Amino acid sequence: MPNIIKNRIKELERTHRLITENLVDAVWLIDPESMKFEYITPSISRISGYRADETIGTSILERMTSESARGAVAVIAEVRTANRDARRASRSIELELKKKNGETCWAEIRAKLVDEPDGPPKIVGVTRDISIRKNAELKLETQNQKLAKALAEKEELLKEVKVLRKLLPICSGCRRIRDENNQWWPLDEYVRAHTDTN
Repeated sequence: MPNIIKNRIKELERTHRLITENLVDAVWLIDPESMKFEYITPSISRISGYRADETIGTSILERMTSESARGAVAVIAEVRTANRDARRASRSIELELKKKNGETCWAEIRAKLVDEPDGPPKIVGVTRDISIRKNAELKLETQNQKLAKALAEKEELLKEVKVLRKLLPICSGCRRIRDENNQWWPLDEYVRAHTDTN
């Protein structure tokens, strides 16, 4: 019987390793007090370039840009002050992570607070690289801003054209006005004919 149990344990370890080493997303566990990683799957290296053993024991804030770190702290504070049901709800946030090579990448973080049977609650989460989608969204947003600016400039130009069309062509020499039929009028006659002025 002991050999059967040992073989089963080895099989479970092999299956667990096969799954964790080949995940696309990174699964992790952090302590909400220290905000340090207690566990992370090896798949984090494909996202950030950092190996799991380089990540465990580090603060989540070290692996984010300053703006994203502020967002993460705000979400964790919100979870910690929420009522019991809201604390256990899953949260999703998009953050910009620092990569080992000095670049950054965008990630979607899904996490929730879970109770540990013999200790304080932990935060369990999943990190997914969304850089391609996020960069496309940012590019689209930039294009939309350029388009909005071009449309505003077009509207301004159309207003100016309307104003210019209302201006009358006046001969600087004889002070006569040309109408829409290309007929030249003395200024006083044109004003009397085209306005209510007597």
